[in-house]
Amino acid sequence: MDMDRRLYGKIVLRGKIKALTGLHIGAQREVSEIGGIDNPVIKDPITGLPYIPGSSLKGRLRALFEILTNSKLNEWKEKYKTLEKYKPGRCEEEGCGRFFNRRISRGMIHACDSYDEALECPVCRLFGTTGKETNFPSRIIVRDAKLTEEWVKRWMEGQELTEAKIEVGIDRVTSQANPRTTERVVAGTEFDFEIIYNVEHIGQWEDDLKNLLTAMGLLEDSYLGGSGSRGYGKIKFYFERCEFRSPKYYMGIEEAKVLDVKGKGPKEFLEEFENIMKEIKKSLEGE
Repeated sequence: MDMDRRLYGKIVLRGKIKALTGLHIGAQREVSEIGGIDNPVIKDPITGLPYIPGSSLKGRLRALFEILTNSKLNEWKEKYKTLEKYKPGRCEEEGCGRFFNRRISRGMIHACDSYDEALECPVCRLFGTTGKETNFPSRIIVRDAKLTEEWVKRWMEGQELTEAKIEVGIDRVTSQANPRTTERVVAGTEFDFEIIYNVEHIGQWEDDLKNLLTAMGLLEDSYLGGSGSRGYGKIKFYFERCEFRSPKYYMGIEEAKVLDVKGKGPKEFLEEFENIMKEIKKSLEGE
């Protein structure tokens, strides 16, 4: 085991997340009221404004990329050496040799057991893992996504940010109705996101970033939050700024390199990746 962690710089990705349909990321209900909201959305305890927790965003990105990786085991096993030990198929117990190898309360997830395995795994080296032998810290930091200044201004001018959606669950056997009220952030609302990637390995940063962008693209065609199969949680990413900050930036020696990504989505970013990242590549090749 060689835990040789280094830092060659940080890549800071910023942009907007737009809710294309109603968005529900739930919170605990503090008080039960007759006729009140059964399922409220999470809100900032100080401002009372809705936001997207970084944990929710990161967890969803990881879950979708795990599924993609599981479907690419044979194709990717030469590129990512850790994948050679896994085989496609269902896993009913922990340590069964399948990619989804760790049991949680409601199913199976993937987690490498050691630092060395995580270093050669596309999922664990990007998102981190808690192993049986050692931990592998996540290379990305996903901040909480707060409302954009424009949408805070709209709220101050009287714009409603959430809606109460009444749904009725029908028992298919007895036909008994079970009404419930779910709070959703209204479609069109925008949030500022920030994802920071730590460049810890000169030979892996490009692949890691491409995998992150791939996961973001998968999320756009999936959902964020709850009730996605019923139309909730469709979102769109719009990049606005990408910066590379070398160690010299933090030492006050040089400025950050700002790259042109404004208005691009994950797919467009990937399509132009080599051109966009050429300045970063040039800087890192000198390390």
